[in-house]
This record gives sequence, structure tokens and C-alpha cells, in this order.
Amino acid sequence: SSGINAEWPLRPGWKNFYDAKEACRTVEWPFTHSGIGIAKIQNEAQNTDVRTLLQLGYGYQQVGGGYNRNNWVWVGLQKHTDNSRKLANSEKGNFNTSEWAWQDGEEPTFSRWKNKMPDQQWKGKYKTYQNWVMVNKRGYWDDTHAAIEAPYACNYCGKYIVIATPTSWTQAKKDCESYGLSMAIVDSAADNLELAWAANLTFGPETHQYRWNYTNWIWLGTQEIMEDGVGTGVFHHHDNSTLSWDPVWDKKSQPDNWTTKRGEQSVVAFSRINQKWDDSFHWKHRPFACMCDHRSCTYT
Repeated sequence: SSGINAEWPLRPGWKNFYDAKEACRTVEWPFTHSGIGIAKIQNEAQNTDVRTLLQLGYGYQQVGGGYNRNNWVWVGLQKHTDNSRKLANSEKGNFNTSEWAWQDGEEPTFSRWKNKMPDQQWKGKYKTYQNWVMVNKRGYWDDTHAAIEAPYACNYCGKYIVIATPTSWTQAKKDCESYGLSMAIVDSAADNLELAWAANLTFGPETHQYRWNYTNWIWLGTQEIMEDGVGTGVFHHHDNSTLSWDPVWDKKSQPDNWTTKRGEQSVVAFSRINQKWDDSFHWKHRPFACMCDHRSCTYT
């Protein structure tokens, strides 16, 4: 695939490894499917996807020092054998796959370790050797301590990825495309429900008490057909496909085509409060939803 799969959404907040693992296990999914758990990486394409999602969530550039946790994400690899001693220098960087496993028990078949990693260092502060794994914004792995709190990713079988960073509608469309995704097309009640779920994965269930706070609204890839700068009342998706269902608009008067000197409301935002739609100004900065070109796994 030329674009990333919607396989590992970054969850809100930072957690240590075991809390992250439990949070992934207990996520309330709208459908049951195989593979629920903390992220598992089996090939280069999946490693690139996890790296890209970390960049989407925490910025492309490195933040602060190399081990600043804005630059790292927990995945589910853990060392289970010969994991409680100091390694000789000659042993550092050796990766014996039979000594490691993903959380489902599977032995790793792919890795992308930093130079001379894993090195299984001891740290008195945590009273552990480094037996757990994080991935950084460049896609490299490092063994670390389970007690460290950091972003984390869960296995996922969804259609949408909601990005918390606020931006304009036009820039949101470009950002989705720059990562090989497309801006979210919501074309049924089931899609609308799944977007609400994806938003909860990103933000959690709480919404801002002020209705129009930007965090309560998510850009969709739907816009009004304009003629000479004036709305026609007909909406279509960014790929020019027809809006083929009848979404519930936020209030009876919506869409209202409110107009200012800068122009008319012509693009669509989704409410996290009630899952309804509203027309809005394209220059407003809001979180946004991207869409994967196909599901990364199948529902069971």
C-alpha cells in the first residue's frame, strides 16, 4: 500500500508499559475483531506506519533530547529469557529472537534496533533491566524500562484516524494526503458512529464544557458546492463523490451558510458532543480525521 493503515491509533495520555497494555486490552470497541492489544510490528511497512503515527501525533521533528518521550511510543515486545543480568559489551546489540515475544506469545520476525541495542541496562530507580521496547520517530527501536511513561499504540481495525493537532480544513486535507491517507469521508450512519469511536480513541470520552471549543469539533472531508462564492446547499466529498446519506445536522437551522467578509461557511465539522454535523469556515483551526484506504484487519 502507498499509504499507512489505520492499524495503531495513538491513545490519549502517557502510560507505563503495563498500564498501556491494560488500556489497549480494555478499550471499548464498536465491533469485535482479532488482534486487540498493544501494538505488534511484524514487518517494515508496519514499522513505518507506527513511526508515521507518532509523527502525526507528536510532530515530525524531534522534541528536546533524543530520549524525550514525545519522541517514543510503546509497542508490545518484551524479553522473557536471560533478561535479568548485566550484558558484557560484546553481547550488546545481539538480538536473539527466541528470547523475545510479542504479547500474544509470537516470536518477533522483524526488528529495527538502534545501534548496539538492545543492551539490557539496569537502572536502580526502576529496579529493572531493560526488557521492554519503544519505537522512535525515525522508526528505530530501543529496549527500556516498563515504568517509564510514554505515548502508546494499540492494535486497531478501524477506518479513521483522528489527529488532535488543530489546523485549517485545507491544511488538514494536505496533512492527510502527505501521509498517504485521505481526508475522512463519512457516508453512512455506521461511518458516523465509527468516527465518533475513533475520536474517543484520540481524545477520550470527555468533551469541553464550552460547546464551540475547537476540541469538540473535527474536520471531515466534506464541503459545499459553491457557485461564484455562494453556497448551493448541495454537499459533496473532497474527491467529488456524492454525499449519499442524510446526516443529522447540529441544529434545525444548520447548515446555515453564515457569511462574513472573509467568505461563507462551506466545509463540514463533526461534533464530538452529539455526533452531528455543522457547516463552518475553512480557515478555522480544528482537529481533523484522516481515512485509511482499506482496513488493516478483518472483523470477526
